[in-house]
Amino acid sequence: MLHEKIQSTIGLIEDVADNRKKDNDNTAIARRNSIFFDNFAKLMPSIISYILAKRYFSFTLKENTSAVLRELMNYSKTTFNNAKAVNPSAFKQKTESFIEAISKEWEAFYKAKNGELINGLNIIVLVHPTPSIVRGCITPLNKCEKWPLTQEGVDSYTEAQGKAQALLKEMRFDDEIQEFLIKVRDKKATLTDITPSILEWIQSEDIADKVSLSIRNTM
Repeated sequence: MLHEKIQSTIGLIEDVADNRKKDNDNTAIARRNSIFFDNFAKLMPSIISYILAKRYFSFTLKENTSAVLRELMNYSKTTFNNAKAVNPSAFKQKTESFIEAISKEWEAFYKAKNGELINGLNIIVLVHPTPSIVRGCITPLNKCEKWPLTQEGVDSYTEAQGKAQALLKEMRFDDEIQEFLIKVRDKKATLTDITPSILEWIQSEDIADKVSLSIRNTM
């Protein structure tokens, strides 16, 4: 009788231990899944942005960054299929590295593609009769440089880029005038930069009241 009670008690203890192990396993799975989903949510804006950048700007990733993206997508697909994340810490680390890499690659790509256009706008805004029109182009162009992208931002960029190109054609300057305006923009222009041809241009454009002088103390 006593033996049966001992066996029964041992059985209950084993059941409790087994249930506790299952609970611990479920808790561990939930914790790993939580890490995965948190980082998958951080990754998605960059995935959507990459699709937009590729479609509207013909942007492509470097091979090593593209390889990391493939790894992340394969891992995500496997995790969703199995309903269980395995080693999500590695996924977290690769996600962070990928976002950092694609952000830097996009910034370099965007500056190379639009740097000249934005510099041109920053010059003509100094002399355009309605500077707010020029600034209305500069703002969305600058905003689209920031990663991640949005469809709204890309649409604003497309509209602003068309207007910007028209503005630059409308206010095309010769090399001397452009060099002078660059110096003005950078606050490096001096009286010696106002040549007779520059002065004639200032008068013909009726912007003499926009030109101001200052004295720098270089001591």
